[in-house]
Amino acid sequence: MGIRKAVKMDRAALAGMINSSGNLTGDEKDCAVELLDIYLNSGAGKDYSFVVETDDKNNATGYACYGKRPLTQGTYDLYWIVVDPAHRRKGVGARLVAAVMEKLKADGARLLVAETSGTKGYAAAMSFYMKNGFALEARVKEFYKPGDDLMLFVRRL
Repeated sequence: MGIRKAVKMDRAALAGMINSSGNLTGDEKDCAVELLDIYLNSGAGKDYSFVVETDDKNNATGYACYGKRPLTQGTYDLYWIVVDPAHRRKGVGARLVAAVMEKLKADGARLLVAETSGTKGYAAAMSFYMKNGFALEARVKEFYKPGDDLMLFVRRL
């Protein structure tokens, strides 16, 4: 196992994880795959960074996508964290967050922000953020649509 930058050979596995996530809407899946393709096809990925955790055969078991929030000083967004269903509840997500935090600390970051839906389908995501050192900083009622609040989690570095 290890954590490394995502490469083109990871595309099929990562897109498969996105599509089998179980809680993402069609639009969310399309957005996540679009960001992956932008990253993989733009050389080094100017606005987004992708890291993957791999198994002992170098196959991706999960990934995190993050990037600097424009017009801020040291604030980054954790856009996506997705783990292959066969590898969930084995610490993959926590190791990916730790790797992102380590990289951001080295780069002088101050905050890592994660946003998610407040619906029941995202209860596991909200619990994950809390267990991994994020604090719920804000809730914007009916942000995404009626009955679907924005939950804004922040982890200070």
